[in-house]
Amino acid sequence: MFYIIFVEPETPGNIGSVARVMKNFGFYNLILVNPVEIGDEAYKLAVHAEDILTSAIIVKSLEEALTYVDMSIATSANTSGGVLRNYITIENITKKMSPEFKIGIVLGRESSGLRNEEVKMCDTITIIPTDKRYPTMNVSHALSIILYELFKSNCCIKTNSLDENGLLEKNLLIEDFKKILSIVEEREYRRNNALTVFKHVLARGFNTRREIYTLKGIFRKITLKLEGELE
Repeated sequence: MFYIIFVEPETPGNIGSVARVMKNFGFYNLILVNPVEIGDEAYKLAVHAEDILTSAIIVKSLEEALTYVDMSIATSANTSGGVLRNYITIENITKKMSPEFKIGIVLGRESSGLRNEEVKMCDTITIIPTDKRYPTMNVSHALSIILYELFKSNCCIKTNSLDENGLLEKNLLIEDFKKILSIVEEREYRRNNALTVFKHVLARGFNTRREIYTLKGIFRKITLKLEGELE
């Protein structure tokens, strides 16, 4: 299941256009983060997708929006920024995804996109290759390409996916990694960077429960060793 998360949309028209594109490809879950008022222009441009607008979930922050999904994918036209901007292609997402996941596609503001701190909140990032002379796309146009790729794949490729308990274990694994970082790295910015990279690696792998359990066991031993409790 997919959720389209639109962060602080600045014009009602783009909200309507996003809703229309969603319905074109059979996606119905829209989350709006601190949006402008949804007025007549939004409904006019939504055409026959008014139901998506009326059922949209309105939240105050991206942090709140991400509680609705198991995994989040930021969208960006910017690939600079080193490891913090390493990205996964839409094609790779469709090869590995499973319908059991609740996946959020996170769209940024029309004028400025997603801020770095918002990208860091997401599990990974995706881009659409465009001409370097003018890489920025209209938000609804970009979404149409992403949803086309997802629709084309039928969103039903079977994998040995994580269930609800496995997703909880994955979050606990991230907490274990944070604990290791707190022991071995004093500089906060390096801890934050390492955590972002680790989340990206997990997201690209769409890990199975067995893989998660194996990593948790290793991390547990590393933590005990660092704390001097394991010979």
